[in-house]
Amino acid sequence: MTKDARRHSRVPYVGPVVVSWEDRGERRYARCKCIDVSASGLRLEVPVPIAARTELSLNAERINVSGQARVRHVARYGAKYLIGVELSTGRLSMEFITSRDVDNLPASRIL
Repeated sequence: MTKDARRHSRVPYVGPVVVSWEDRGERRYARCKCIDVSASGLRLEVPVPIAARTELSLNAERINVSGQARVRHVARYGAKYLIGVELSTGRLSMEFITSRDVDNLPASRIL
């Protein structure tokens, strides 16, 4: 039996997220896919590698999350990358994010 070292449980959520960050003095943008969320961060599938410890801005309109985050880890995933980001601005409200899939979210939360 292994002990889960995570501070917060993850909830599956597949939806769009837009991120931006500075790379060698140039602002970069990427459309990502969220894989799951927790009260302190998100796991994202991104098309390009983003270095660990990079500060980024994110916007996930469907779940009403936006703000600053820091990349905590990066892993190659086929032709894409999985990154774990920790929110810099506090904890995420999990009030409407449950293990139901996105089709069951309230219509007011879907773009």
